[in-house]
Amino acid sequence: MSCELEPILIGRDDFDCIGQVAKHCDCDQLCVYIREQQNLSLLPKIGQCLYNMITCWKAYSDCVDAGGEDCNDCGYTPEQLTIIENIFCGGTYEACDGSTRRHFGVKRMLIHYAYGAYIYGHGYQDTPFGVVQKANQDSLPAPLNELRNIDKKNRNSAEYYWEMTKDYLCTLKDVSPFGECICDCGCSCTCKHCQGKTKQNRGVNFKNISK
Repeated sequence: MSCELEPILIGRDDFDCIGQVAKHCDCDQLCVYIREQQNLSLLPKIGQCLYNMITCWKAYSDCVDAGGEDCNDCGYTPEQLTIIENIFCGGTYEACDGSTRRHFGVKRMLIHYAYGAYIYGHGYQDTPFGVVQKANQDSLPAPLNELRNIDKKNRNSAEYYWEMTKDYLCTLKDVSPFGECICDCGCSCTCKHCQGKTKQNRGVNFKNISK
């Protein structure tokens, strides 16, 4: 019996300028930590609804980029697909108070979750003789407490990025079909800078703004 694994949402190149991943890193191990953090950190944080939207958009986007035909858009309109891309990749938006703000998407959050887990765990290798810690004549393994601190620092960074993205999600609470997802992901339907503000119809303002 073969069980198909869920798609990987990020890759090696997504860590550039964010974490120090060696060019010759063990990409198989990196993939392990990406998948782990997708399932154990990202999904519980954003909820099933947003997660399903993002995985569908990612599969559709990859299909289009590969020049595929009859790519499955999961029934979303082009405008809705643009909003999902913004949720994942980040962008600028008009906040409830009328100001222009920037968020970095749940992708940046996932990168930090995965990077911290990778740094903390990838120095240990499974061998026929048990789990060993890698070392050579030119280097020594970093102390475990330092690796734990790096993991903690990256998880904190992920939380900061999530707070910024939650502010963007709050502006979508009256936009179909995203309103249900907003409450599902733990983002309050009356967010901090939206409290007491007049609701506005911002239908076309959720696209990425480019210069």
